Amino acid sequence: MTTAPRLMRFPEERVLEDAAFGQGIVPTRLYALLLPVWQVEIRADVTEGEDFFLIDRFLERGLRHGALHTVDELATFFALDRALVAQAVRFLTAIGHLREESGGRLSLTPLGQRSVDDDIRYVVTRQDRRKLYFEALSCTPLTQAHYDEEVVTLLPADELTRVTRSDHYPRFTPITVTSGFDRSALDRLKDRKDRARFNLPVALDALQSLGETLVFLPVYLVRGQRGLLVYGQAEAGTAHDPVLSELCTRAPELISALDNEETGEQADERVLRSARKWLRDQGLDSVSPERDNDGTWSVSLPAGAFGDEGIPVSRIGSYRMAGSRFFRVWCPEETSRKLALLDRLDQRMGSRRHITRQEAEELVARLALQLRLEVPELSRLRGGAERTGLIGLEAQLSRLTNEQR
Repeated sequence: MTTAPRLMRFPEERVLEDAAFGQGIVPTRLYALLLPVWQVEIRADVTEGEDFFLIDRFLERGLRHGALHTVDELATFFALDRALVAQAVRFLTAIGHLREESGGRLSLTPLGQRSVDDDIRYVVTRQDRRKLYFEALSCTPLTQAHYDEEVVTLLPADELTRVTRSDHYPRFTPITVTSGFDRSALDRLKDRKDRARFNLPVALDALQSLGETLVFLPVYLVRGQRGLLVYGQAEAGTAHDPVLSELCTRAPELISALDNEETGEQADERVLRSARKWLRDQGLDSVSPERDNDGTWSVSLPAGAFGDEGIPVSRIGSYRMAGSRFFRVWCPEETSRKLALLDRLDQRMGSRRHITRQEAEELVARLALQLRLEVPELSRLRGGAERTGLIGLEAQLSRLTNEQR
């Protein structure tokens, strides 16, 4: 990634829609933040689990449970070529699963016994070096999804100036930390039961830190009337990150920084200016922004404002950003909102090769909630897609309506 707008490959509006209509909170603000993360280079004796090769599994089980003790006994019992068994024994000895005693007698090491009992081939790498990531506000390890370098961007401190330049939007705000890395966080890793979730091996022994570097993780943070949700790059805005959401909720310095960013009056004035300018650009100067019952802002437009010559009908029910605030585009005409539902479904389903009936029904229910419509049956939507010429959507819905529940 080379420019700030590309830090997030999905629009802020997608995050707001998930927060409001997927998670059921009333969003009031959306912030583009750079969360501080400790990148810790460690050295340790690492135990990792792998799938057994088929022959290795049987040989170790024979030694553990079958009262077999030599290469010849193993080869005879399993009807295998002796040379093949001898080769496998050498490999298992090399990875620390077997030991050979006098007279060619074989026995399992504790590591081999544990591997048989757990049906996982454990392998120990001595003095392994790797990087671990910890959210810097509380020194909590990041989950496995944040280790995918093709999806997740972790910015070094010397790149902050480039990505926070004022001529780029959205403008990401870095969150600062006032203390260094708490090395006791490394010791706490040993007690975690959900190790795979945090990209941790089965065991870390003789663990030591070789150095800690502060990097920054781009996220969108949605504040609602009750709570907040954090969305990262890993899920492309379609789902929030529950771990980061919980961590940020319990970070008083972060909450304080957000509270001090902008007063309510300043934020409302920014939304009104942005909404009025957008209405002027659409030639709708006579329309005024309205404050909804939940305290958010919207612009309610007549059906004639939407269509091929006007605003795309898919914009109905969507959000438009104004700084950290936003307003919603609305149409009171039910027919237009039904067309918006079909158009949104076509965008999400029409070009997909496969979508299950359950996925389709969940998507329809969510869009119906967003557009304040009764949830329609798929068969009715198929007819609507046919009448409006949405061929790809019609084909998908025809397939789904013919499937058994």
